[in-house]
Amino acid sequence: MRQGKANGNEEAGAAGEAIAQQDSPDGRSAPTRKGERALLLSAIPGLVLAGFAALLVWGVLEVMPPAFELSERLRELSGNAPEEQQKEKQDASLAASNNNTALSLVMLTSTLGLFLTVAEVKLRHQRLRAIWGGLLAILIAGVFAVGGAVLGSMIAVSPALPEDPLVRTIVVQIAMFGLAGLGVGAGVAFAVMLPIIRPRLLATCCVGGLLGGTLAGLVFPFASSILLPSARTEVLMPDPGVSRFLWLALVSCLSALTVTGMAKEARTEA
Repeated sequence: MRQGKANGNEEAGAAGEAIAQQDSPDGRSAPTRKGERALLLSAIPGLVLAGFAALLVWGVLEVMPPAFELSERLRELSGNAPEEQQKEKQDASLAASNNNTALSLVMLTSTLGLFLTVAEVKLRHQRLRAIWGGLLAILIAGVFAVGGAVLGSMIAVSPALPEDPLVRTIVVQIAMFGLAGLGVGAGVAFAVMLPIIRPRLLATCCVGGLLGGTLAGLVFPFASSILLPSARTEVLMPDPGVSRFLWLALVSCLSALTVTGMAKEARTEA
């Protein structure tokens, strides 16, 4: 009788400890074994958040004037200007375009990283982590996005690329989107797991983000040529309008889909 009572007390104590741990505000609530290996956020909510992030960033870019523009002196150059000045204008125009591309990618990946991080920590009952974790995800995703834009701009002018415009576009977009997607996955992973490093969770998120970005870079030229035949795809970032939304939506949605989709596989294995 006493032994049964003791067992009952032990079970009640364990249950109370589990409840207290789940409700604790220190961020140590829901890291179950599944949460240690992968994200708890499923694919459908992640896809919805990604679509909203792409729509939000696209709307801001549509109403916001370009952050980087040619100087007034270069804008006023006529077609009869000396060759050196024409080259200066061309180089400055390319630099401004590359910088605007980098800014757009930073805005997208940072927003997506923030949305996914906040949704994930809510599922883990770690709401206080959303503040510093969200900022960390923004920082990491932004740094990788800048790196992706720089890499894409370098590859775009590389003489080693094939002459075929479609192949050049695919290679450039894959390099740029792949690194940007990797940044989203890494940002969310570090925001969720620090101060403890969980290699399985980090690998799942990083591989998922890299895969999603790569798929986006591969799909975009074909999707654009079919849906928007008149849109320019040979540039780093499409012109304002529907083509730019397609560009943003593909990398956002595919990155989120693969990060959360791979998390589902990891949860199943667990």
